[in-house]
Amino acid sequence: KFDFSSAEQMLKICDKNNIPIYKLILDNELSCNNLSEDNIKKMILNLWQVMNKSIYNGMQNTGYLNGNLKIKKRANSLYKRLVKDNKEYDPLDVMDWVNIFAIAVSEENASFGKIVTAPTNGAAGIIPAVIKYYIEFIKDSDEEGIIRFLLTASAIGLLYKNNASISGAEAGCQGEVGVACSMAAGGLAAALNASNKQIENAAEIAMEHN
Repeated sequence: KFDFSSAEQMLKICDKNNIPIYKLILDNELSCNNLSEDNIKKMILNLWQVMNKSIYNGMQNTGYLNGNLKIKKRANSLYKRLVKDNKEYDPLDVMDWVNIFAIAVSEENASFGKIVTAPTNGAAGIIPAVIKYYIEFIKDSDEEGIIRFLLTASAIGLLYKNNASISGAEAGCQGEVGVACSMAAGGLAAALNASNKQIENAAEIAMEHN
């Protein structure tokens, strides 16, 4: 329904139709799939359930990663250490949690567990970690916010896939991780009801540092 190949075109379409980015993607999904809006939203939330389960599994599992390098899993021990630590409140503690969430998914991936490639296996921990942050640490977070997050993130990922690359083999680790960071930043901004320009700016800043 809405064809775009750049962020500039995407924003112009949104302005012309007075819609947020996530609605543009939702309308595109409705126009090319024989599904209802409710079904699409259920499928999106199912993606989040898989992500959330991979966080849980990664934080619970111990031992070593598959392979001959004998790399010890870290998410569980980091989780226990963070829970046990009774130090005074530190506003940066939340970053420790986000890091553990991301490491947990990465270890689940390295253990041949079930994950969502978001956008790739190598960068699969970033988007789940930021959604988990939204759910656990943002007041009044809800499922509609998750839906806005993932629809918006998909728009940003689409732009990189079509104009650059999401492949670590092609663009390097910072390429795929940079795309995931950019998708997560734009998605989080959308979940927090930011404007389309703010979302685009968040996505750009996140990529800039990769």
